[in-house]
Order: sequence, then structure tokens, then C-alpha cells
Amino acid sequence: MRKHVPIIISTVVGVVIIVVLFRFVNPLGVVGQLGRLGPVGVPVFLANALAILILGSCGWQVMLRAYGFRIPFRDVVGIKIVGFAVSYLTPSMYVGGEPVRVYVLSRKHGISDTTVAATVVVDKFLELAAGLLFVFLGSVWSLVVYDLPLQLFLGLAVLNGLFAAGMILLFVSFVYRIRALTGVIDALGKIRVLAASMQKCRPWVARMENEVHVAFAQRRLHAVLAFALHLAAGWLIFIKPAIFFSFLKTMLTVSQLALVFALTHVLLAFQFTPAALGLFELGEVGIYRLVGIGPEQALAFALMVRVGDFMGVLIAAAVGVSLGIALLRARNRE
Repeated sequence: MRKHVPIIISTVVGVVIIVVLFRFVNPLGVVGQLGRLGPVGVPVFLANALAILILGSCGWQVMLRAYGFRIPFRDVVGIKIVGFAVSYLTPSMYVGGEPVRVYVLSRKHGISDTTVAATVVVDKFLELAAGLLFVFLGSVWSLVVYDLPLQLFLGLAVLNGLFAAGMILLFVSFVYRIRALTGVIDALGKIRVLAASMQKCRPWVARMENEVHVAFAQRRLHAVLAFALHLAAGWLIFIKPAIFFSFLKTMLTVSQLALVFALTHVLLAFQFTPAALGLFELGEVGIYRLVGIGPEQALAFALMVRVGDFMGVLIAAAVGVSLGIALLRARNRE
């Protein structure tokens, strides 16, 4: 029970933020803005959200093919969406569903979990790299075009520097086999409380790093193609506000989209509530105010994003039930 206390507390905090937020914003006005989407806007917006998930799944499929795995695409999409749902509901910067992807795929198709983990790590690395590329471009554009407050200016500069350093370290580690992750495990293993668990997982991490190195050193064309697919998904995320607000007769410029994209992803980097509940809604109101969009429209956009995400969670629930039944049947046959 104790391990669930932080999640319960963070959920309550998120709900309180939403309740307080709607006390200052007219709920009927938000509903009215959603109604302006019409019968065309909602399907187009949701199709964009679904296309992002499919492109991400295609990127992972490419890396699986690079390792010689011929997994049916419906399984890849299903497991990818399940991983998305777990990451989405976990208060940890949209990371957390990767172990689930490794477990389900390796068990269902009888593949080594370390090799599957390598494809998942490469896929997640390329996904983050594509997203961070848009964040960097958006941040640089925003720092040049907009006269931002000093605190926000410094925050963007420092965070982008940290993200860039981390991604460069991982890339160099994977390509030149520096074993940065193994080094982290060894450092944590010097802490007495963590020593046993770190010693247990170190061989698995070392094998996984070797597999990732093979992907970057010997399967570069596959990695480049997967990265291109994640870039395409990143572009759909980048233009998501433009799609929504065009139906509200508000056209956003590229510089405005860049500022919104950069600040939104910086906001999500600090989420501590499940699915960034409350934080996302409150943050979007503040972010869109910088580009001249009122709180009712900003909240309407945030709610439509939630609808798209919830669609993914529902699909993940259905896929999860199906996968669970399949795994149980496979275990019974064994």
C-alpha cells in the first residue's frame, strides 16, 4: 500500500489543479470552443493522433527487422500502444512502458529479452532524439524571435544543454561501446542498499548494450530509416496545435508553433502526476497566453489532446486483454 501513496497523492494534486483551474475559466466557454471543431475537425485531430502512434510503431518494426525478426505488424502496433499507455499513465516523463514492451514481445514470440530490449532501447533513443531535435529547433527559434523573460530564457537554455549532453553521451556510448549504462550500474552498485540488485542486473545491461552497439555499428541504414519515421511522427506532433486552432479560425505561425512545442515538452519533462494530470492543462493555459490565445481555447485544445490520448489508452486496454489471453493460452500449451 505504501508504494501507491505517492501516486495517490500526485493524482489528488492533479485533480485539485483542474478543479481550481475551471473555477477561473468558464466550462461552457471551453465546451463552446470544442463545438467549433465540427464534424470534420474532431476526426482529423484524432486521425493525427493515431498516425503518430502508427509511425512510431513503424520505426520499431524497422529495428526489429534489422535484427531479423519478422513480427506481424499488428503485434508491433499493439504492443507499442500498450507501452505508450503505461508510459502515459506513469508520472515519469512519458517513460516507463519499455519494460512492458520487452516482456510481452519476448514472451509471445519466444525471443531473447536482451535482444528485444536492444530494439526497444534503440527505438526509444531515436524517438527521443527526433523529439529533442524539434525541441532544440523550437527553443532556438523562440530564443531568437521572442523577448522571453530572463528566467524562461535561462531555463530553456540550461534544459536544452542538459538534454543535448545526455543524448550525445548515450549516442557516443552506443556507437563506440563506452558502456555508459554499465558504468552507471557500477556506480549505483557501490551504494550498499542497491549493491545486490545492481549486481544482479549488470550482466543483462551489459548484453543489452552490446546489442545496441551492433544496431548502431552494423545496422545504420535501418537506424536512419527508423529515425526518419520518428521525425515524421515528431512533425505531426509539432503541427497538432495548428490543426486544432485552424478549425477555430486561428492560424498559428511557425515561430508560435516552435515556442509552444518547446515549452510544452519542457513542461512534460517535470511532470509528477499520472499523465501530467492538471499540470498539462494549467501549463497549456500559460504557454498559449504567450502567443495570444485565451484560456478557454487553450483548455479546449488540452482536452482534445486528452481525448486523443484516451483513445490510445482504450486501444491499449483492448490489446492488453487480447495479449493476456494469448499468453495464458501459450503457457497452458507448454
